[in-house]
Amino acid sequence: MDNHIEEITNVERLSDIFTTFFEEASGSVEKIIESDFVQDAEVIVGDLGEALGEAVKTLKALKTLASIPTKLYLRKFEKVCRGIYSIPLDKRQKLIKKLGRERFSQESVFILNVINRIEEDDKLPMLVRLLEAQAEGIIELAEYRRLTVLVDRTLYSDLLYLQHNITADPVALHTDSDFGLVASGLLVTAGNEWIGDYTNDDDPNDTGIRFNYTSAAKKLALILYGVQCDSAPSNKGVGKLQFATDEDIKSITDSFNQ
Repeated sequence: MDNHIEEITNVERLSDIFTTFFEEASGSVEKIIESDFVQDAEVIVGDLGEALGEAVKTLKALKTLASIPTKLYLRKFEKVCRGIYSIPLDKRQKLIKKLGRERFSQESVFILNVINRIEEDDKLPMLVRLLEAQAEGIIELAEYRRLTVLVDRTLYSDLLYLQHNITADPVALHTDSDFGLVASGLLVTAGNEWIGDYTNDDDPNDTGIRFNYTSAAKKLALILYGVQCDSAPSNKGVGKLQFATDEDIKSITDSFNQ
């Protein structure tokens, strides 16, 4: 079979497996998934039902025939599928009903791509938690996508940093995680704080530039850790840059001529 066609077929299979798990899976399927033993087809279907049984059989078959890189991917995919059990079944089914099964299956390709890019397995439960937030109606599809991409491109340690450091007040950059969150777009420039000179006793490298946590960072802190933070930044101590008017320039010029 042509490799490109085979790849497309596998994506379609995984998308269907993910949708079926989301729609039907419960904790009863976990022991069967954990086992490397490919059980008799009739037993799997009998225990889980036709659709879920077929999904488990297909996943096991893909794992058996997969190359090493694909096995690594399937291990991450399986971990996300198993995490789905933590989302109440009625909420999962409500989300699929809202989007439509075909639309949900199409959207699941997005999460398959994110799983493929993620290199830190510790971030996989975060993807599940964002799915749960979508199922609970805390976030809509567009915001779910946006936050998932942010989890993908932010170091796990930097995401953990949010739990104890998220604030509505402007912050200076001190740690590697601060700089990492700026690079990920979770901290943005707020303005300058007047510090008198560049010999601050607390931090001689402090330039006075301050940063605010974005609304996305605050939403991640809420969803992932249950940490509430005021949505509006306080901008306490930060002066905004303002352009001088013609009158201001004339006044300054006149003061030099006096």
